[in-house]
Amino acid sequence: MLGLPDRSPIAYADMRKPLSRLRVVGGCAFIVSALVAYLQTDSTAPLFVLVPAAAVIIDGIYRQATQGSALPGLIVDASALFLAIALRGPSLTTSAVAISFILVASSLLLPMVQAIGVVAYACLLWVLIDLGADEFTTGPLGAIGRAGFQVGFDRIMVVVVLVSIAAVMLRAIRALLRAQDQQAEALAQERRAVQLKNEFVSMVSHELRTPLTGIAGFTDALSENWDSLPEREISEFLLIMRQETDHLANLVEDILVIPRLEAGQLRLDPTVLDLAAQATAVAEMVFTDASEYAVTIPANVMVLADPTRLRQILRNLLENALKYGGGQVLIEGELSGPGQYTVSVSDNGRGVPASEQERIFEHFEQLSTGDARIQQGVGLGLPIARKLARAMGGDLWYEDLFPVGSKFRFTIALAPKGNAE
Repeated sequence: MLGLPDRSPIAYADMRKPLSRLRVVGGCAFIVSALVAYLQTDSTAPLFVLVPAAAVIIDGIYRQATQGSALPGLIVDASALFLAIALRGPSLTTSAVAISFILVASSLLLPMVQAIGVVAYACLLWVLIDLGADEFTTGPLGAIGRAGFQVGFDRIMVVVVLVSIAAVMLRAIRALLRAQDQQAEALAQERRAVQLKNEFVSMVSHELRTPLTGIAGFTDALSENWDSLPEREISEFLLIMRQETDHLANLVEDILVIPRLEAGQLRLDPTVLDLAAQATAVAEMVFTDASEYAVTIPANVMVLADPTRLRQILRNLLENALKYGGGQVLIEGELSGPGQYTVSVSDNGRGVPASEQERIFEHFEQLSTGDARIQQGVGLGLPIARKLARAMGGDLWYEDLFPVGSKFRFTIALAPKGNAE
């Protein structure tokens, strides 16, 4: 609600063992320092630090072998530090350093809400220790006033510094988390790209192998049995070979046109065309049975488009309808604005789920993939059709039909009046 990060910028699991070792070493250093101070001063005051230092060492050894959160360990550290400060004697500088340590460590290892709780706990200990101190309750009234003013000013400065550190840490943590999110997104995209590449290689290999196998088989049959085969059967074999050759040519063209489109190097040759004639010719090529489709675009609708690319758009849409439609395809059109005409390719198939309606326009994407893939193709038809439509100044999109079916629509420029003949 406050925009606070809900996770720690550094995973505690990655830092648990080195941090636990550091805590053990730090606790041992406190013990050694306390013993040296005791031997040098013959005062028992330094020995009181041994208790919180031992607590840190024991907890560090325990945390090193135990999975969990950094929260309990930081609470132990805060308690031990301020207990040691209380036993050693309150010091503004020492308390500020202790709070800074707790602030930085908890901000890096805990979600922000937990980090705020640990820092608040450390500040509460500081206030309680400070309130219990009596170092300014003696002396002349003037000295008390001067000391009180100085200590009050020092406390304000310490609070300002701690708030500044907290603000910087919060911004740094947000930046670090954003960087982590961006890195995770980049890795996910890279993995997806590798997956798509592998699927593409597999699909292209299959798509190339199938017509090549057919062409090779019919070529061998013709070369070995030309004299004994009936003329009608020879014509049928040659027609099949021609169809497979056209399929290969279309596949290669679809694969090659993508990099040229993305590089902006695809040359277009706009020509005045009869749209109905173009749609009918492509439909006759795609569909073997005239009852499977209907073209209702009026005659003499003249458009200005590259003929090769217009046929490529129509071919990809009709092949998509042939694969996923329900056996009835309608190619129709209508005026959609000044100088613009909209072509629709509709079918009575199962349609496209709402969650997939943008994905189908991405490269190499199909409704069925991997082992579930039931249709031929390399997932380039719809992306190519949309890119070509946009390259010629129009657009291409998907619409649902009720109660079943799909409709793909694209816009194309009408030929100027003077060039319509």
